[in-house]
Amino acid sequence: MSSSAPKLSLAEANRKYFDHIHDSYDEKPWFAKVNQLVTNDLRDRLDWVGIPFANTGSSSDAKDVRLLDYACGTGLLSRIYAPYVTVTRGIDVSPNMVATFNDRARATELPESTIHAVVGDLFDKANPSPAQFSGPEWKDFDLAAAGFAFHHFEDVVHAAKCLKERLRPGGALVINDFLEGGDLKADENGEPILGTEGNHAVHHHHKHGDGEDEKKHDNDQHHHHKHGHHDKNDHDNDTVRQNLNASIVTPHFTIEHVRNFFTEAGLVDVDVVTMKERVYMEFGGVKLWRTILFAKGRRPMEEKSEL
Repeated sequence: MSSSAPKLSLAEANRKYFDHIHDSYDEKPWFAKVNQLVTNDLRDRLDWVGIPFANTGSSSDAKDVRLLDYACGTGLLSRIYAPYVTVTRGIDVSPNMVATFNDRARATELPESTIHAVVGDLFDKANPSPAQFSGPEWKDFDLAAAGFAFHHFEDVVHAAKCLKERLRPGGALVINDFLEGGDLKADENGEPILGTEGNHAVHHHHKHGDGEDEKKHDNDQHHHHKHGHHDKNDHDNDTVRQNLNASIVTPHFTIEHVRNFFTEAGLVDVDVVTMKERVYMEFGGVKLWRTILFAKGRRPMEEKSEL
């Protein structure tokens, strides 16, 4: 690409990358194990989220629970929470990811009224109230979730605030992402190499993002989309590798940073925890063990919507 070529916006960079890998995104055996571990951990933490769910067998079960899965990808968090919610709506900037999400949803024989995703962007500051999402079906969610997504968001405070605005008062935002300093290198057989703690998933950084990022983080490049699970074969192509690099802003977060940007976004009852065990991944063609963090915050009961 020549130096005079126009620079992709972050949403465009994410769309380009994830459209390319949608059909191979989560098919590796190690990926299935990561997804299962995340599923087990989050399902064990239903009470931790702090909202009534459906179908848990508790006397406090809710009749209707609505989930917004943002940067939904192929639908990991939608699948995790599916037994405990009654309606799921997904949004993603990648048309191909949305198509995969909906294909998998239809394969479960659930109707679109129960689970469906659309292409869209809630974080565009030039279009803060997109008409596409102005209807009541896109407001007052009980739960908003973003799985392995925030490392692709340009302004994490803005992102958290936009998702908070989609919640009902008392509704919860839940995210997962990667812990800064939580990586271990892996040997050729995929075994963890003790004593190699650090940040090993990305190697090309620049400072970017909200004020906390500027002070504390060297970040990879750019805004909007998700996941951190990447197929090595995709990275054999320079163009795809460039698209990946262009989609990542903050490759990992400290617990304090996440707590701070949740709080700055206006969320309360914020908590940030880590999974007990690291997970094996192949990130950008690099074999490593990563530490996953989970964060939750609640929209204040007394807060009025700005939408």
